[in-house]
Amino acid sequence: MATKKKSKKSAKKTASPKKAVAKKPPPKKAVAKKAARKAPAPKAPHVPNPIMHWEIQSHRPAELHTFYSEVLGWSIDANNEMNYGMVTSGGAKGINGGIGGSPAPGSRVLVYAEVAAIDPVLSRIAALGGTVIMPRTDIGPVTMAIYLDPEGNTMGLIESR
Repeated sequence: MATKKKSKKSAKKTASPKKAVAKKPPPKKAVAKKAARKAPAPKAPHVPNPIMHWEIQSHRPAELHTFYSEVLGWSIDANNEMNYGMVTSGGAKGINGGIGGSPAPGSRVLVYAEVAAIDPVLSRIAALGGTVIMPRTDIGPVTMAIYLDPEGNTMGLIESR
């Protein structure tokens, strides 16, 4: 009889590790997780006339090229006839911009909205209390305009090409 007890104990010991190894989560949960990952995220609504460029205007742009290069690690390319410092975001999250001279007293930061045609937008700006401070101007690489909104914020427009 002692032999039978030992063999039952041996069988129990042998069976226990197999049961622990055999426990796995049901495959349905794994399939549900994969399906959830594949679901597309809802898209944000399209914004007409998006901001597509920013600019820092300064009376000492070369000094600001050095400043922003050292402070934020920006790569600034001012190798052009206007010494305009182009800053390329290099990624999907950033907006390209630049650091250049200022035609007005003082310095300012501007953002530029892209529009199909500048002149009709400038007419709406004036009709709604804004002030055009630089009319539609073709400067070679872009056609642009600058205005003040009714609160005095300086903004820009760039015409689509």
